[in-house]
Amino acid sequence: MLIPLQDQHGLFRPMRHVSKLSNITAVASLAQLPPGRLRLGIVVDSEVVPGWIYFLIDKLTYRNEIEPFVFVVSNNSKLTRRMDRVPILFRLWAAVDCWVRQPRTDALRLREWRSLLKSRSIPLVSIQIGNQGYLLADDITTVKAANLDLLLYLGHSVREDESLGSIGMGVWSVQSNTTQVPDQFWDMYEGNRFSLYGPRIIERRHGQRRVVYRSSGTTNLLSLALNQNAACWEMAHALLMQLSDTERLRADAQPAFESEIRPSRPLSNSCVVHFLAKWSLRVLRHERIKRLFHEQWSILMQANHEMPKATSHRGFRIMPSPKDRFYADPFLIENNGRNYIFFEDYSFSTRKGSISCCEVDADGNCSKPRIVLDRKYHLSYPFLFTWQRQVYMIPETRDNGTIELYRAVDFPYSWTPKTVLMSDVYATDSTLIHHDGRWWMFAAGVFDRASSDKTLSLFFADSPLGPWTAHPKNPIVSDVCHARPAGCLYFEGEQLIRPGQDCSMGYGYAIELHRVDVLSKTDYKETHFASITPDCIPGSRGIHTVNQNARYRVMDCKLLRSRFGFSSIDPAQILANEFGNSVIVESTRR
Repeated sequence: MLIPLQDQHGLFRPMRHVSKLSNITAVASLAQLPPGRLRLGIVVDSEVVPGWIYFLIDKLTYRNEIEPFVFVVSNNSKLTRRMDRVPILFRLWAAVDCWVRQPRTDALRLREWRSLLKSRSIPLVSIQIGNQGYLLADDITTVKAANLDLLLYLGHSVREDESLGSIGMGVWSVQSNTTQVPDQFWDMYEGNRFSLYGPRIIERRHGQRRVVYRSSGTTNLLSLALNQNAACWEMAHALLMQLSDTERLRADAQPAFESEIRPSRPLSNSCVVHFLAKWSLRVLRHERIKRLFHEQWSILMQANHEMPKATSHRGFRIMPSPKDRFYADPFLIENNGRNYIFFEDYSFSTRKGSISCCEVDADGNCSKPRIVLDRKYHLSYPFLFTWQRQVYMIPETRDNGTIELYRAVDFPYSWTPKTVLMSDVYATDSTLIHHDGRWWMFAAGVFDRASSDKTLSLFFADSPLGPWTAHPKNPIVSDVCHARPAGCLYFEGEQLIRPGQDCSMGYGYAIELHRVDVLSKTDYKETHFASITPDCIPGSRGIHTVNQNARYRVMDCKLLRSRFGFSSIDPAQILANEFGNSVIVESTRR
């Protein structure tokens, strides 16, 4: 049912409901800013929308700090057909790619959104566009009558009228050309490892415009749909974070505007043919390597006296993984004078990880690994700590949408759930440290369901049991080169060091060590300190976890193993010659 807009004072108000995600992201501001909810207009150009827009409508109409108004375009089909004039060969290739990747592209999957508002008192207004794609004059008047703080365009059939730029905080839209040639295609076309053409959030206000947010990350050179999926989820979570921080929006009265906004780029038939030739070669090479070799992680251990500095690699002993699984994410803990290694035990057959453990004797020999924690969902990265004479574990449980805490009942082989620290999150590799009388938790990808490598968030609490408060500068790191945690923070002299994964050349390529310069409730700063690259292990293609205690250091490394027992072929050299370090031979659920 369409609810007409009665007046400019908002007689129809949405039901107040705070989602679990908003509980985590809400942070009390130290500044005294104007009170009141954000009056947000949301323009949707269809009743059936991609999954990332469905997600945004759901979240934005549930936020306690937002008063939403939804405007629905009722006649966009003619204009949409006119805008879809791209080479038929490109459209066929893109359609096949989207169909093949369908299980992994939920951001692009079409969904009907009206059902979301059945139980919510949301003003819902039907509007129309003219032949040139602009709103009709009467509908512009209707939008202005809503007395909005901000207007958000979620779609591409409506051209933004400059007169709407006078709305309080202006008009926001996502520049992505998804009705023509997606921006991510040009990164594939040029072979850009880092995205240069991803979508942006554009603000128009009082005749000027600026880029509010730019997408970032690496490019999948084999699939446009996967690139679109990652970028769309990134845009969705960026919009959610930006619009949820209403105090910062209201305080940003004098933004710095940028005049250069990227124009659309035409695509010719010759460009498509040239691209498909290059793309076909990439696929053939990728499939050949994938069928000859598989990726396997193994654990390396180093004695204390042989590790004078973080990047030293002398005296490593390898703990080989069985053929049907791999071992990764090793963590050390000493308990009652005995040393143990906990790690991810990933089964190729079930495509799921469990947590296993082995004991290290005085001579550095490891006992037979034994599974100590298993769930119906994937587990990895078993972070361990001791508190109040009890041993606790926080394994990665991103697949369950949680950050879970377990307590040892009979160390090391029996564990019981203690509490769920956070829910409705996409966190990976949660890492705690007690510093300056406070507990700090670093976690990657907390608000990013598509990628766990690009952003790092920080939380603080008086107890490891919580409640946890989000840092006001989240995400504190937005860089695929070192955002994701790679092990425990540790002290080297007086310096606090944070290991981070470098995923710029593929997942788990290397480790970057950063010195933590500022760690407080209001600020965070770090400086690059050193690097640990895969060349320190002969034949290694990646390294993504490092941990140590008083006696040992442990790391993991990625190797390529022949599926058929070939001994005369060096798979690392083959991949280096053909792809550099850019292709993951066999993807696993991380």
